[in-house]
Amino acid sequence: MDRLQTVILCGALALSACGEDTTVTPEPATRRSEAVAARHADPAERFCDVSAPEGQGPLLTLPHTDVPAMGSEGWRWINVWASWCHPCLEEMPTLRGWPARLAADGAPVTLSFLSVDATAEALDAYRAANADAPTSARLDDPGGLPVLLTALGLDAGATIPIHVLVDPTGHVRCARTGSIAERDYETLREIVRGH
Repeated sequence: MDRLQTVILCGALALSACGEDTTVTPEPATRRSEAVAARHADPAERFCDVSAPEGQGPLLTLPHTDVPAMGSEGWRWINVWASWCHPCLEEMPTLRGWPARLAADGAPVTLSFLSVDATAEALDAYRAANADAPTSARLDDPGGLPVLLTALGLDAGATIPIHVLVDPTGHVRCARTGSIAERDYETLREIVRGH
């Protein structure tokens, strides 16, 4: 036995000889699990980079786009993307199928795409080369992206794709950076349905 182990053993024996209770009583598992469950009860808190309760987030304000309106009724989902963004393009087929599934699951949402391509010509060239490209608004000024990100509560340098869920009152319920995948469907449905 090395010297450190001997000192620890002697200390433990001394404490037990003094009659002190050295046992550690762990917090009951039920109390711990209740605390964890309460913290993660709101699916937006575990899924989104920035979230707020329905009706309490910032009002959605979009920088000027080449399309005057991007829907204003019911739940809205805005996907911020660009034709040069590989993760954006990879998730697009999945995203486009979700509004119909969500509506069938009692969570109707309108999906809009917002391109941050630097020029209208770049977006037009992508559309010409990809017949299945979604209809998309485009920020008139690429400099408007940091303004939008900051308004959403995200870092001005956040990377795309970005997903924004806007509740029926026009408030941002969820802003998330990064791609989403099939595994995220149920969480998105819970957010829109109010879990």
